[in-house]
Amino acid sequence: MKLFTGIKFHTDTNNWYAPLCEFWGRHKSVHAAEYMDTTSSAGDWSGYILQRVGNNVYAIGFSQENCWQGAGFNLYTCEHPFYSGRVDEENLIDNVKNCWLQFTNF
Repeated sequence: MKLFTGIKFHTDTNNWYAPLCEFWGRHKSVHAAEYMDTTSSAGDWSGYILQRVGNNVYAIGFSQENCWQGAGFNLYTCEHPFYSGRVDEENLIDNVKNCWLQFTNF
């Protein structure tokens, strides 16, 4: 299975939460996903997608961009995962969030 790295996903829905919800809904290998930075009032937000491939999980950063003056949002994923681990890893989500903080503090 191919990792969701380096892709662009578009939705015409004008709801800030739609890009991630629609992406997650279309791909059964998405184990979890979360917005981590929602400070933009335009909905230009970022977060991570946790993709499961076999017994492994990969955390892939993403950003979404409001397509103003057009419709909807574009969601872009990073070229490489910023974290990899096992599905049964203890404290998996906490480990991903800690790594996210390091990933975004460059």
